[in-house]
Amino acid sequence: MLLASGCFDNRQAPHRPLTARSMAEAADKKAGLERLVLAGQTLAALPPELAEMPKLAFLDLRGAQGLKSFEVLPNLQALQRLDLAATGLDAVPAEVCKLNRLKHLYLSENTLTALPPEIAGLSSLTYLNLDNNKLAALPAELARLGSLRWLRLNNNLLESLPEELCALSNLRRVYLRQNKLTSVPECLKALPLLEDISLRDNPVAAIPDWMTALPKLRQLDLDGSKVAKLPADLSGWQKLQVLSMVRCPIPPDEKDRVRKALPKVHVAF
Repeated sequence: MLLASGCFDNRQAPHRPLTARSMAEAADKKAGLERLVLAGQTLAALPPELAEMPKLAFLDLRGAQGLKSFEVLPNLQALQRLDLAATGLDAVPAEVCKLNRLKHLYLSENTLTALPPEIAGLSSLTYLNLDNNKLAALPAELARLGSLRWLRLNNNLLESLPEELCALSNLRRVYLRQNKLTSVPECLKALPLLEDISLRDNPVAAIPDWMTALPKLRQLDLDGSKVAKLPADLSGWQKLQVLSMVRCPIPPDEKDRVRKALPKVHVAF
């Protein structure tokens, strides 16, 4: 009993951020408020009272309707997570690009057709979710997000990625499902920390030899692509754990070769 008690005494309880789910509730907690959830609500503009909440770190506006003004955003000095998914955006608000302390940004499920060059101002960003938009190209300035670790671009209209993205040296995960890529973006070659790549449901037909040299790669998703054969030498995939090639036109002899070359990898055909 004493040993067990000692273990629990030394265990720290997880931090539970002080949260509000309405502006009325937020007003009562404004001095210590860390998380404000206004998801699904109708708001013409972000309330200026948000600037009076010095500890506000997470602002959840997912699915909010009617938002036209974001003027208060640059005054939220503690903000680290901002969720603007499914808010009807057809352009990234200029105020968002001024949040140089922001770490997580959700812009999924909107109708964005382009990103502004000013997105480079998000210098602390580690996670960017742009899933389910209408992006046909990305600006070279995206490469200046040097802290980025996870980039989600699923279900857009991308045919390529800018060469400049080779500067995203901290990138670990890149999800490119359901785009229009016909080849693996060359910029990924220069990203040695990549662990997880998804190219599912793109018309990619070939996997370049350099992909087997990515030293940290753990998961590779090629489901629904046109890949029929992998590089001859797969010995570089020392860290690979999962290789998924479901719905790919792989002949039986190639399946056998891949399984023999990667005996410790979970391979799905």
